[in-house]
Amino acid sequence: MSNVDKAYKEIQRIVGNDYITDKDFMKASYSRNVDPAFPDRWADIIIRPNSVEEISEIVKVANKYKINIVPRGGGADLVGGATTNNGILLDLTRLNKIIEINEDDFYCVVECGITWGELISELYRLNLTTGVLGPGSGYSATIGGAISNSTAGFGSTKYGLVPDNCLGVEVVLPNPEGTVIQTGSKSNKYAEPICRYGVAPDFTGLFMGDAGTLGIKTKAYLRLFPNSPFKVQRNYMLKKNDYKTIFKLMNTLQTHIRDGLHDLYINPKVVVQLLAAQAENKPPKRLRVTGPVFMFILEAFDERILEIYVESVDKIMLNDARLFEWTEIDLDEKNSEDWELNLKFPYSYFNKFISLAPPKISCTTCHKLPISKIEEKKNLSTKFDRDHQGEFPEDSFSLFARSIHLLPNGHCVFAGGFNAENIDTQREIAMKIWHKKVRSQVRYGGVHYWLGESISQSIVEADAYTSDFIKFFKHIKKTVDPNFILSPNKFHLYDFDDDYMKYVVKMEEEEKINDSEEK
Repeated sequence: MSNVDKAYKEIQRIVGNDYITDKDFMKASYSRNVDPAFPDRWADIIIRPNSVEEISEIVKVANKYKINIVPRGGGADLVGGATTNNGILLDLTRLNKIIEINEDDFYCVVECGITWGELISELYRLNLTTGVLGPGSGYSATIGGAISNSTAGFGSTKYGLVPDNCLGVEVVLPNPEGTVIQTGSKSNKYAEPICRYGVAPDFTGLFMGDAGTLGIKTKAYLRLFPNSPFKVQRNYMLKKNDYKTIFKLMNTLQTHIRDGLHDLYINPKVVVQLLAAQAENKPPKRLRVTGPVFMFILEAFDERILEIYVESVDKIMLNDARLFEWTEIDLDEKNSEDWELNLKFPYSYFNKFISLAPPKISCTTCHKLPISKIEEKKNLSTKFDRDHQGEFPEDSFSLFARSIHLLPNGHCVFAGGFNAENIDTQREIAMKIWHKKVRSQVRYGGVHYWLGESISQSIVEADAYTSDFIKFFKHIKKTVDPNFILSPNKFHLYDFDDDYMKYVVKMEEEEKINDSEEK
């Protein structure tokens, strides 16, 4: 009997017959994420545990037989983070309870398999919010996935990333004992989950944005905020396509309108032009797109204060822009006066920009940059695409950003990438240029998230980390995961003694390869 068969029988006794399978049709249904570059990957065993105790026991069995584990949340992952060849795929969506919503002290305790849709719907009934409304992948995305991927979403201009509002986690460590720990103030077993600091070092940070490599998160303690009753959308189109002006406006807005900025998204000129061309219900008169569109969501707890925010934004914007409505390019869109931030809006917005040319799917390259560097990095990104134009999949187009999302402290998200077909003939081509493009972004100072396998490996390949940092990372990994069974493909962390330098692609080597390909 193989080790996989032995593990199957032992885990079957832990979770019951209905929540473990090795049937081909089930493995096939779990074999893909949303990205187009990875092939179908079949786990040996699919497991759907229901408690932290079950996960702890599963981890013990996996260590006993040296079987890899990859955690999975909602599965709408764009970077190869929630599938695996062989090993165990751990579907955490049965851990979906809201344990506590504390309206007095503004925090909630939830299991990490709960979806953003379920949590936000419940909080909205209580006039509360988590600040950030979850990732662009939709309401089926889970809390655990957003923490593991350091997600930005609607609300991030004001409230930051999802981990910025996480007060601690319950985690099963992937060690032979299946150890369960609490972080933040809950590391004091007598305390409530009200903060991250003051009880012990901030071990919460180890598991934020770790791409599921250091622990299996089972509970999250999240900060809550009163949900402001007054929100308005305001759109402006720049009079010219000038990224120096974008920086100047972003800086001024953060200086003067900070508390009122729920969100600022900027849609580049080329994206607005694409959307105008794709609109089915076009206005009679064709719009001349002069520059990017700034989409604001402003909020306040007093209608009079909201009016002041609107007046202030108008004053800042109208020297360089004009008021704009999306109905100017698509009559099926709503005017801003008819807009409301309901639960439908954020994800219909994201979906519009994630796949600009259906049925193609994005190989995302989302990364964060200082707002003062937008023009410089945009030019570098455009140069890369021009220099490597023959290496992209057939009929693909690459955009440095489908949208730019302002974050709280002088930086922003470039939500970009290139598209490819979900077909065998394009996958290897897409994967090769995907890694190469991300390596170029890493080397110009881009800070990625949604790391998964593709992005995390590319960061290592770009030689971003010092040898001392890699040594530290490996020692942390060995401490919590001595057999390196949890998500081993991420960051090329296959084994403690493996030499990471063999994965590094030196810049001069890459340039030689490019020169030879051109010749």
